[in-house]
Amino acid sequence: MARRTGGQGAKSVNIEIPLIPFIDLQICLVVFLLMSFSSTGELVTQRGGLHVPEAEHTKPLEVAPVLSVDATTVVLDGRRVADTASLTADPKVERIEPLIDLLETLKRNWNVLHPRDVFPGALTLQADTSIDYRVIKKLMFAAAQAGYPNVRFAVTKVGDD
Repeated sequence: MARRTGGQGAKSVNIEIPLIPFIDLQICLVVFLLMSFSSTGELVTQRGGLHVPEAEHTKPLEVAPVLSVDATTVVLDGRRVADTASLTADPKVERIEPLIDLLETLKRNWNVLHPRDVFPGALTLQADTSIDYRVIKKLMFAAAQAGYPNVRFAVTKVGDD
C-alpha cells in the first residue's frame, strides 16, 4: 500500500472572505438598527384595555416609574399595589402604603445608582379616561408622600405638532 506524503489532498488553511457580500451584510445591519431605533424611546407601553386621554400639545416622556390605573387595579412598573374599587369606595384621601413603600424603594435605588445627581422625583401616571378623579388625587397624594412631586400624565398624541 502506497503512503501519501507531501499533503497532496489537504485543503488550504487560508480562506478568502468575499468582501463585497460582507460589506452588504454590514450595511443591511446598520440600516435595520437605524430604522428600528427610536430617538425618544418607547418609555410607556400601554396596558391592554386602557384608554388614556388624548392631547394635541405634548412633551416627550422621560425615564420614570410608570403608575398604571385601570378599572380594576393600580400597577406600578408591573407590580400590583392597590385595587381601584377600594380606592373609589373610600372618599377620604389617605396613604396607600404599598404604593408609597414601593416608590420609596425605587427612590432609594435611584439615589444609590446616581449618588451625585439630584433626584428628579418624576413619575408617569397612565390612567384610563373612566377613572374617578378622586382615585387620581389619592395616587398623586401618595406619590407626593413618597417624594415624587413631578407627576406626568401619559396621553395619546393626536394631530400634528
